[in-house]
Amino acid sequence: MWKGHYGREPFDLRLTMLRMLYKLPLILGLTLLGSLVLGGGYYAKNVLLRGESMYSAASRYRIEYAVEEEKDVGTVYINQMSWNTYLRSDMFLESLKEKLTDMSNDIELGEIDVSRLGDSLEAVVESDLRLLTVVVSTKSPERSVQIAEAVEAVLTGGFAEEIREIETIKVIEAGNSANEVVPDVRVGRAFALSAVLSCFFAVLILLLKETGDDGVWLPSTLWKRYGLRAAGTLESKELRENMGYFFSQSSGAVAVCGCQEDIDTSKVLESLKLKCPETVSGEWFAVPEAPFGEGVCHKLREAKGILLVVRAGSHTGRRLERVLEYLEQQDCQVTAALLWDADERLIRRYYFLRGTDRP
Repeated sequence: MWKGHYGREPFDLRLTMLRMLYKLPLILGLTLLGSLVLGGGYYAKNVLLRGESMYSAASRYRIEYAVEEEKDVGTVYINQMSWNTYLRSDMFLESLKEKLTDMSNDIELGEIDVSRLGDSLEAVVESDLRLLTVVVSTKSPERSVQIAEAVEAVLTGGFAEEIREIETIKVIEAGNSANEVVPDVRVGRAFALSAVLSCFFAVLILLLKETGDDGVWLPSTLWKRYGLRAAGTLESKELRENMGYFFSQSSGAVAVCGCQEDIDTSKVLESLKLKCPETVSGEWFAVPEAPFGEGVCHKLREAKGILLVVRAGSHTGRRLERVLEYLEQQDCQVTAALLWDADERLIRRYYFLRGTDRP
């Protein structure tokens, strides 16, 4: 009974790398496409659709903590997370709202939304634990400055008295000017990262596809995977010798049968007569029908030998496996196989990387 070795033959790294090099234009195309899609999306989101500009005003404060010695500041200081909690607390925001209402005579602020007011504040604690920076960011430079002034008034007023760890809060640098917030948009890096990721996943997917492909590209695959004696390809140097050896005992009619339906076995037979005239005689005949056609196996059983022609390429293995199983059940023993329409350049490069001449 015929037994195949599909999926159990040794992994051929040379062949896989050559096949991946053949797909280099596709990889480059997918890399470019991914870079344009991902990088272009980043550019559109952060540049074209960025929305209104934001303006920030920063005020710096010095915090005097209630400690006897300076070295004890590290035990009682208020960290950045706690400061942000204070700035967004209802107690602070209500005081800030009152200050802004009193100051609204100079600049029209409109209706004050307490929740949005809290979102516009951010506290930053620097390396010196006694230094605090409060950044106010809004869509209007005037509004940012006025809120910053109101924050200064609240922090230096009675707010410090509500926190037992703090003695006083003094303004070091007032936020009396607002600058436009320049977003950290790195379009070049976005495109470069998109290209790298696209290339990586393109190679990974194609490599997985190539590893699981049942294609037949080399004559040696016919033997390693399917146990078929391979005569070679039409251009291989060993074709004449192999044909003479395989069919030396098959004097008489030899059937040339195609594995795939689109193989012109008559053309194959004419080519073999030119390449191997001492072996291929006039008794050889081509079987034009598919191996599963009615009456085909009867012709094959009457022949002295069977030359199975297998077209090289992807998605060949499953078809070949099915043909071999069917012929085995019909008592049709394949003498040898010929790899048809093989990529001769691929085969030459394969044996060149192997460090041997092509047989």
